[in-house]
Amino acid sequence: MNSLRAKLLVSFIAVISLSLIAAGFVTVWLLRDQQAANAEARIGRLVEPASQRLLQLQMLGAPPERITEDMGSYARFFDIRILLVDSDHRVTLDTNLRKPIVGQQVTEPERVAFAGPGESFRSTRTKISGDDLILFAPARQAGAPAGWPFRVQDVSVIVAVPAGDVTAAWAKLLPRMTIAGGAALLASIVVAGLFARRITKPMLQMTAASRAMAQGDFSNRIDVHGTDEVAVLGGAFNEMADQVDRGRRAMRQLVADVSHDLKTPLTSIQGYSQALLDGVLEDEAERHSAAEVVHQEAERMRALVEDLLYLSQIEAGQLPLTLEPLDIDAAVTATGQRFRLQADAAEVSIRVATDGQPVRADERRIEQILANLVDNAIRYAPAGTEVLLRTARVPGFVLLEVHNGGEPIPPDDLPHLFDRFYQVDRARTRSGGQVHSGLGLSIVKELVQAHGGDVTVQSSRDAGTVFSVRLPIAATTERPSNVRAEQVGRTAPHAGATS
Repeated sequence: MNSLRAKLLVSFIAVISLSLIAAGFVTVWLLRDQQAANAEARIGRLVEPASQRLLQLQMLGAPPERITEDMGSYARFFDIRILLVDSDHRVTLDTNLRKPIVGQQVTEPERVAFAGPGESFRSTRTKISGDDLILFAPARQAGAPAGWPFRVQDVSVIVAVPAGDVTAAWAKLLPRMTIAGGAALLASIVVAGLFARRITKPMLQMTAASRAMAQGDFSNRIDVHGTDEVAVLGGAFNEMADQVDRGRRAMRQLVADVSHDLKTPLTSIQGYSQALLDGVLEDEAERHSAAEVVHQEAERMRALVEDLLYLSQIEAGQLPLTLEPLDIDAAVTATGQRFRLQADAAEVSIRVATDGQPVRADERRIEQILANLVDNAIRYAPAGTEVLLRTARVPGFVLLEVHNGGEPIPPDDLPHLFDRFYQVDRARTRSGGQVHSGLGLSIVKELVQAHGGDVTVQSSRDAGTVFSVRLPIAATTERPSNVRAEQVGRTAPHAGATS
């Protein structure tokens, strides 16, 4: 009784048993009067044939012994008690030999001269010699046909049965109802067992899977069938297991990626610092160059750690956002101006085309989103091309796009582009394989989602690569359309997209 399956099974059996008992009582109560009426009608229909048989015997002049034998046979065959009553209401024949009432007066059921259609008998309940009996008599008194030359003795036929045989006729239903109820209970127990097993099986699987997950095995899943609550629970458990498994894999990958990205600067710092300590670098210029490398590598490590902490803050929902109406067009234009020198150094031009409207956003975080996307676009744009920053209006949102040209991103890499430390091809960077933290696009995605927007990427050889960001508009009156285009930096023959 400690298992849920046993408790469910016992509960099902209890409910089913109570339901069957209640249904049986209600059925007996509803059918009680009907069964009594049926029993009374079944017995009453035997009166008229017996009366007609007596009349035939009388018309044939049968002796009393023949009449007694014939009435006795009729009574035994139908398991009834027949009384013959004379005109003084005295019993002249009683087929009940154990306790006959011959000679006693009885109160006969009332007869009528003309009975209604289908009315073949009358009945009355009385006590005779201490017995509670129901007496049945024909509704019409049988008589010889008109013109019959011989006298027929005035004797009536009465069928007497114990009152309990009529009033307790419903008791005959009990054996059948008991058999039917037992069969229904047995079938219900089998079905209840199957239902209990179906309910508890996923729970047992979830228990086993949870214990396996506690031991580090995340491969177990729940068999989900149907759409009921148990199936939904099993599906939710599978989704949770998938999320935990992905989180575990991501954590391992994160540790590996962070370790890899820290290993290179640490190796450089250790090598140059050791050279400085050992006095190997005697020239002042060499020592200065070594110190500069150590500083740069330390700066890279600091930036990586800050990005990790920042991304963790965003994912944990601990990054405060000050959401206010923001002129996204002004923010995009300012970003283009800010990256002009970097674009000039990379021999890339920046073009800005704005037709947006105020969005509900945190200005500082939007600047971070723009900075990451534009820096990424400039870094991967081929020399002599342009980076296009564009805003447009869509229902309920402002669309922000950053385009650049160059080699397209492979389709297999597109779904992973926003993963931490994911890099498509380090050889594509202008710096000849310079390693970056790989967290910029992950931060972009988290910040955009924190604003209630979304970010997508598309890439092809003909159209280049485009990062598309949708941000919710502010609850302000939309300003008139005023497309602004500004060329910042070098000119280029076509527009591309960030990669």
